[in-house]
Amino acid sequence: MEHPHTPAEHTRPHPDYLRVFAWLAVFTVIELFVSFVPPELDSIKVPLLVIFAVLKATLVVLYYMHLRYDNRFYALLLLSGVFFALLIGRFLPLVQK
Repeated sequence: MEHPHTPAEHTRPHPDYLRVFAWLAVFTVIELFVSFVPPELDSIKVPLLVIFAVLKATLVVLYYMHLRYDNRFYALLLLSGVFFALLIGRFLPLVQK
């Protein structure tokens, strides 16, 4: 006789959306303060803003788009698209000259 499966056996842990939202808000506030850095420090400002943008995008993709708990194929699909977008963004200006 087969054992019946309960719904609890197939559930995945639910991320704490409020905690993720809080981190997104903290990173946004930090970006706001970084944006007011004097123009003399642009060499530091732009990389910091890019780093925080990547961190926020990563949190959104992992938790709100559920890729953290989903099949790895979907993450690979997303990363391959990001890779080709970066590749085109890097080499397209060189080809257009």
